[in-house]
Amino acid sequence: MINRLGELLQVHDALYGVICRDATLTDIELIAQSSYHVVWLDLEHSAQPAAEAIRLGRSIAHLGMVPLVRIPELSRTHVQILLDGGFQVLVLPDVQDSQQAAELVRLGRYPPLGQRGISTTGPGIGFDLGLDPEQTLRAANDALSLLIMFESDRAYEQLDSILEVEGIDIVAVGPSDWSISLGLFGAERLKQLAPRIDRVLSKASTAGKLTAMPVASTDEASRYRSLGVRLFFVGVDVALKRNALRDTLARYRDVLG
Repeated sequence: MINRLGELLQVHDALYGVICRDATLTDIELIAQSSYHVVWLDLEHSAQPAAEAIRLGRSIAHLGMVPLVRIPELSRTHVQILLDGGFQVLVLPDVQDSQQAAELVRLGRYPPLGQRGISTTGPGIGFDLGLDPEQTLRAANDALSLLIMFESDRAYEQLDSILEVEGIDIVAVGPSDWSISLGLFGAERLKQLAPRIDRVLSKASTAGKLTAMPVASTDEASRYRSLGVRLFFVGVDVALKRNALRDTLARYRDVLG
């Protein structure tokens, strides 16, 4: 129950990750070989089942990185299975209000803060409650990070109350879903959403939360870094592979026709 995320944050000012929606074990090994810190397994936008995510997550952890998983929706089934499977960072997409954030804490954390069910044999507790179950569960709670994503005006309007929920550790913003829900695209999206995104990140940092963001450019990353963001997701596996395949072929076609 080593808190790998906490360890990495003590060593590095910024952490870098990849969002994966169609990951293989080879992909995971290549990501580790390239010195990334975090792998985001996205079950909201992926057909991969929980069992496969758990298998990949354990490989990610054994390779020294942090496995992070986004659940498709908030339910005891999704939360319990994935945390029992060994994930220490769990992502709730599109948080709506403080009640929903509190429900994530209730399902995700052991008592006294939450009401998570206790498994005596899962990898999340090293397959053994040990001689001091209270200490084991306390250590598991301490190693866990719960991440919520702001992706709507409804959540933004309740920003302060959501940030007050005890047990939420990380805050991120999903600009794509947020902007599309408002009918915003292109330059208009950036103009309208940027001040709101900046406010979410700034207030979350002030509240003592770690902040995380997907980024599309170094300029964007630099701006978010100035707002306190320390965890950056710099690409999606499918897009990265698509771009590498396209660019490789283009180089040869430019020369050979």
